Formats: sequence, structure tokens, C-alpha cells
Amino acid sequence: MKKCRWKMWCAKFSPGKELSVIARSKAPKQSHEIASAKRRPRNDNMFMQKYLTLFSLSWQRHLEVRSDFFFERIRSLSIMVSLYFLWSALISYREGLLGYTRQQLLTYVLVMTLLRAFVLACVTDRIPTEISRGKISDILLRPLSYMGFWATQDAANKSLNLISAILEVLVFTFLVSAPFFVSTNPLLHLAFIATTLGAMVLYFQMSFLLGVMGFWTAQSWGPRFCFEIILEFCAGAYFPIDFLPRGVQLVLSVLPFPYLIFYPLSIYLGKATNQEILMCFLMQAIWIGFFVYLNRVLWRKGLKVYGAEGR
Repeated sequence: MKKCRWKMWCAKFSPGKELSVIARSKAPKQSHEIASAKRRPRNDNMFMQKYLTLFSLSWQRHLEVRSDFFFERIRSLSIMVSLYFLWSALISYREGLLGYTRQQLLTYVLVMTLLRAFVLACVTDRIPTEISRGKISDILLRPLSYMGFWATQDAANKSLNLISAILEVLVFTFLVSAPFFVSTNPLLHLAFIATTLGAMVLYFQMSFLLGVMGFWTAQSWGPRFCFEIILEFCAGAYFPIDFLPRGVQLVLSVLPFPYLIFYPLSIYLGKATNQEILMCFLMQAIWIGFFVYLNRVLWRKGLKVYGAEGR
């Protein structure tokens, strides 16, 4: 009887028993710490680092494919030279043309070259091919936003083209002693930069929309080519929009095209009124919101019909 009581007493106060009780008391605390660690917010530095890395890789890719970049710059340079000498010949014996002085009109051509490189340059024309070959599956599996993926590549392409265009315009201006208009109003410079950035975002959304159409058709090169020809004409990439009849200007003013090149350039040249500057900001915001919404809707519908062919 005494031996049974002794065993019960030892089992009650044994070190192993005490340690198991302590371990059980600490278990909830440890599990709480693990759960709180899982709920910690994401590291914003890591979030930005992957897009910066993608930007750097995109730069390297464009520099490696030198032939595409070279011919693109040749095309842009040929357009600038032909338009410059065309308008220079038309106003060679005039003080101005349709409200533009010689200096303003030739500056329009030179700055338009910069805007073409920064606003109208894009890489989203590759999206339909990526969709038809099933390559977007690789991107969808990565911790990246698909639109953010293309926006980063587009920004790298635009920055590279802009640097090249600035050098081309500077060299050409020096060689032909081109008159260049520089506004002395710093507010106009700020408005010009802001509207140019808005135009860049607007054109990216428009171009991305054409790329999303690749979910339903793989033959997108023809429609895109026609779209770009119409866009450049209506955006003022060849001549100022206010050279056109008043009725045509009113029709174009409700479309997104003039807010890509013409209105930012009018602001830079000091020809836009305060009301037109505010209207430019407003119309850019409206059209950007519209295309962002439309892209999201079509993207979700496109993923439902996406079959990852070729993978």
C-alpha cells in the first residue's frame, strides 16, 4: 500500500510532468506569435525591387536587340527631318502661318519628335502574340501584376527612346541652326510635363486595350497599323490640329487623340488658354478612367476564354 502511494506521489511531482505542463502553457503563445508573423504586411522594398529589376532587364533587352531600336530611331528621325523642311519651306517667305510664327511652328515639329518617342512608343503590340502562343501563362504564375509587367517594360522602352530622341533633336538643331522656342513661364513648363505624363498613361491604356483583343483574334497587326495611322493624324503628330476646320476640331476635342500630342504642345508654346489647360487635364483623366475600367472588364473576360494554346 505504501509503495503504491509512493509511486503516485512521484508521478504527481515528477520533473517530466512539470515540463509538459510548462510546454503546454507556452504553446498558445508560440502559435500566436507564428500567426502574427504571417499577418505582417508585405515588404514594400521587395515589392518595388522586382519592378526595378524588370525595368533594368527590359533596358538590357532593348539594347541587345539593336536592329529594332536602330530602325525605329531611323524612322523617327526621317519623319522629323521631312516635316521640318516641309514646314520650313512653306513659311520661308512668310512671317507666320495660321497663327503660328516660324519659330513656334518649327519648334512644334522638334518637340513633337520628343513626344512621339515618349508618348507613342510602346511594347504592348507584342501582347497578342504572347496570348496566341500561350506565353502569358508564365507571367500569370509570377508575383507580378500583368498590366504592371507591361507598364514597366513600356516605361523602359519610352525612357530609352526619349534619351535617343533628345540627342537627335539637339544635334539636328545645332546642324541646321533651327529656331527653338522656350517659354519663360515656369507654370507652363509644369503643365506641359503633367499633361505629357497624362498622355503617356492614356496612350498606354489605349495600346493595352488593343493588345487584350488578342484573346479573341490573333490577327491584330492590321487593325493596330490602321489605328496608329488614324491616331497620329488626329493627335497632331504631323501638323497642329487648329489648322483643321473648326467643326473638325470640335469633333476631335471629345476624342482622346488630341490630348496625346497637340494639347501638351499647345501648352508648351503658350497658345493654350487657362480653360483649355484645365480641359486637357479633365479629358485626360476621363479617358484614362474609361480605358482602365474597360481594360479590367475585357481582361477578366479574356482570361475566361484563354486556352494557353502552344503550351
